[in-house]
Amino acid sequence: MIGKHSRLFFGISLVVLVVAIILAAWGFPKIIQNQIQKNIQLDNSSAMFEKWRKMPIPFDFKIYVFNVTNAEDVNNGAKPKLAEIGPYVYKEYREKTILGYGPNDTIQYTVKKRFVFDNNASAELSEDDEVTVINFSYMAAILSVYELMPSMIGMINKALEQFFPNLTDPFLRVKVKDLFFDGIYLNCVGDNSALGLVCGKIKADMPPTMRPSEDGNGFYFSMFSHLNTTEIGPYEIVRGRVNMYDLGHIVSYKGKTSMSQWGDPYCGQINGSDSTIFPPIDENNVPRRLYTFEPDICRSMYVGLIGKRSLFNLTTYYYEMTDALAAKSANPDNKCFCKRNWSGNHDGCLLMGVLNLMPCQGAPAIASMPHFYLASEELLEYFDEGIQPDKEKHNSYVYIDPVTGVVLKGLKRLQFNIELRNVKDAPQLENVPTGLFPLLWIEEGAEIPESIQNELRQSHSMLGYVETARWMLLVIGIALTIISAVILARSSSILGWPRNSNSVSFILRSGVSASVRNKSY
Repeated sequence: MIGKHSRLFFGISLVVLVVAIILAAWGFPKIIQNQIQKNIQLDNSSAMFEKWRKMPIPFDFKIYVFNVTNAEDVNNGAKPKLAEIGPYVYKEYREKTILGYGPNDTIQYTVKKRFVFDNNASAELSEDDEVTVINFSYMAAILSVYELMPSMIGMINKALEQFFPNLTDPFLRVKVKDLFFDGIYLNCVGDNSALGLVCGKIKADMPPTMRPSEDGNGFYFSMFSHLNTTEIGPYEIVRGRVNMYDLGHIVSYKGKTSMSQWGDPYCGQINGSDSTIFPPIDENNVPRRLYTFEPDICRSMYVGLIGKRSLFNLTTYYYEMTDALAAKSANPDNKCFCKRNWSGNHDGCLLMGVLNLMPCQGAPAIASMPHFYLASEELLEYFDEGIQPDKEKHNSYVYIDPVTGVVLKGLKRLQFNIELRNVKDAPQLENVPTGLFPLLWIEEGAEIPESIQNELRQSHSMLGYVETARWMLLVIGIALTIISAVILARSSSILGWPRNSNSVSFILRSGVSASVRNKSY
């Protein structure tokens, strides 16, 4: 019966094969891509949107302080001895405020951060701990004056002695809560004529680390209070509805498409995402670098691809910090990040692993990796003890799920330093050794909780089933085509296959084979 319909069977099997090929090569991948895009695009209907708008879990914000254990010796010219204290752990909550939508598949928003001290995670450490650290704001003031008006150092230093309480040396004895968030009071009331110049300059520039006191008679200096009190942005990023591989790409920050502080198109580029969202990774075009824009340092940073790694029973792409802070000798493009006079010994372009933040922050702060990891060995020679770079403890990295772009685990680490400079006209600095001095370093990051891990594993399993179905359909199409071709051939529709099993007769004409049979009798 099948033989009578062999042509029809063969035709149907060819149609099934063509459909299977189209579905396997284009249909299934397109369906999967559309479903992923629907779930991750920044749209009210997507599964990702609310998690992106309000982070479902807080980040861990850890602060490590460099306590100076031999301050008196350093005042007399000795190498510094440091003792790292930390981490002081804060829970960092992030929530975005949507401002509107742009015409080119973009969304505008601001970010509000809120920090809450985590007593349990900080173990025996307390915000009331007192530490001895480099007096960051004092050194920033002295270095700024030294570069502009070195002859005024003596007079300005007299004003700073009233501005900074108990200014006997370049070190600050302070509670960590005041250093981090509450603020250190700086006085603007005094009889020194230059004091008005100092306070007027601060009021005009208003660095992010300063805020006016309630009575208007001074300022408070703290490293992170501005993060807790002001919204960051606005950002404008791509929503990923048109092309999911553009998801999260920053189009502008505060209305600007580049950062003018560096005076160069390359260094001023705003690349990548805001570090909270990444697009899926195209397996045929895996990016060698992942960029994130960091407003605190006015530039985009990047991590380099290391390779595939398994995490939480999921296959990920692993990236880590490599040469983003390379010296111009290693990466000539980085020369535009170099600014002269960041220290008494260098022009800012000779050392690996440091970034001058003066153009960004308006203060001569220097950023680096913790403990000067990946930086010049010369920086380590300044210390007697306490600086020990370690990749496991001090590198920055991220694990990305290539299917969804979700960050499974990531850590961003950054250290803030300032130069301790020997200045003869300032009694507090006339005997100290010149060198780059660390204040503290931060670690910011998180890993997805077990619930989201399970969601991702389930999604990957479903994709695995779909992938299996895709290839099974193709196999079925091929098998049906082969079977129908054999049936068609055996029914003599194409080759006239005889019903006997003579192994050579199928190559002979039917008439010839009949004559052969007659002769054989």
